[in-house]
Amino acid sequence: MSNDLQSVVYTEIQSAAQPLATALNMPNMVPVDEASLGDFPWYWQSGTNFNAATFNWFNNLFAYDGDGYVGTSGQPLNTSLFNVFMATSYVLDSADAAALNAAVLANASVVNTIISDWTTTQGAIPATYNTQAAQVNYVTGQVLTWGSASLTLGQLRNSINPMALLPNVPVGGDQVVSDLMTYLAKTSSVANIQAAVVSFNNELARVRNNIAPQPPLTAAAPGFMQTVDDKGNTKIEIEIDVAESTGVIQNNLIPQPGTGKSFSASFDVVRQSSSTVQVSAQGGASGAGDLDFFLTLSGSGGASYNMFSADSSLTTCSVTLTYNGVTTVTPEFAKYDVTSGTGWWFPDPIEEAANPTPDQSGYQFTPKPAFNFGVNGNFGAIARLMISQQPVLSLSFVTANYHAFQEVFQENSSWGLSFLGIPIAGGSQSYYRCNTSFNSSSNTVTVTMTPVGVVNPVTPMDQLANVVGAQIVWPGASASQNRAGI
Repeated sequence: MSNDLQSVVYTEIQSAAQPLATALNMPNMVPVDEASLGDFPWYWQSGTNFNAATFNWFNNLFAYDGDGYVGTSGQPLNTSLFNVFMATSYVLDSADAAALNAAVLANASVVNTIISDWTTTQGAIPATYNTQAAQVNYVTGQVLTWGSASLTLGQLRNSINPMALLPNVPVGGDQVVSDLMTYLAKTSSVANIQAAVVSFNNELARVRNNIAPQPPLTAAAPGFMQTVDDKGNTKIEIEIDVAESTGVIQNNLIPQPGTGKSFSASFDVVRQSSSTVQVSAQGGASGAGDLDFFLTLSGSGGASYNMFSADSSLTTCSVTLTYNGVTTVTPEFAKYDVTSGTGWWFPDPIEEAANPTPDQSGYQFTPKPAFNFGVNGNFGAIARLMISQQPVLSLSFVTANYHAFQEVFQENSSWGLSFLGIPIAGGSQSYYRCNTSFNSSSNTVTVTMTPVGVVNPVTPMDQLANVVGAQIVWPGASASQNRAGI
């Protein structure tokens, strides 16, 4: 039941934020369930290092919930990508496979020599390569790794001095190179097929190694970066940059008085019982749920209150959330560069494998991973975030019993809040200051909770911002289908 309430609230916040989202190039923004994530650590840079907390927040696989928001189960994005790439390979269609097999059969003696010399000098070929055509493709791909990352099979095939292109030939490898050059010369009729299957599978291998290098790196290299946590511990991770500097984010998040971007979302709450409420949005949608799940107020000494605690005879309340300091944070994943072989963000093979053309050579899943790769599926990544200060909370009641509210919500008292089951203030990060007012002409009592700031000093890297919503990129969806739009 609380899921219905949560969906109504998220949908209304998204609707209220939509004009700003469109202006900030987030036309398809969706709400984010922060339950397993917490608020966003926006101060992403510490010297030349990347904030580990920010990296860990971004490094999540996001899934769309049928109730209209996205969340994560804690699956790391990098691990999920690696596993999907492990299940991806470039596969030939029936015509290309037949042509390549015919070339192998026509040159059986050379093929046998290649396989024999490889196993003698370099070791066994993995058992997954269970045909001679596949084994020769494997050897060809390995030989190319003895050159630069940009070396292509076409360049090797046409070279009059192939050893000059292969500076990293291991002991015994020169004979394999000689065998391979003989084979390539005899199979020029299928050169394009050979080049495709070898180069595309080599790209997959490079991307996998860029995501999870073996052995692990001890220093940052192209496509990687060093993260640091608030205790000074460092680690080498895949590279993520952020388009907005910490200075720009801070100036937008905490603007000068009278400036900055903001929006408000309003709800009407009707208490149905001592523990349940019906919440209606301005757009007309409504949902029922647990009263304490919707909103819990924590006073001094650990006392807990709900919105009707001041006067239990009341059954209705108007709630307004005002989000100030709205701004964006745009992660930039290190794109795979085919020339240098660096980078790890390479959605093209996933898109092709998730949307295969029958009997056409291309990327395929073997076997298909247990993901929904489409738009609004469960294989998404953050393309852009909309963040803000913690919202200002306004509770309005039609009543003349102002004294009851003054007793509970004392002027300038400090409070903690939990909204939709997620604590948003009251810990070491921040608290809310309470003020009450009474309009005698309308018999309306208004309780205003305003976020104040930190209780205890925190490091810049531990500063948090509320997440309003996100633009999600779905790597398995086509460009025309994708919601990213940025």
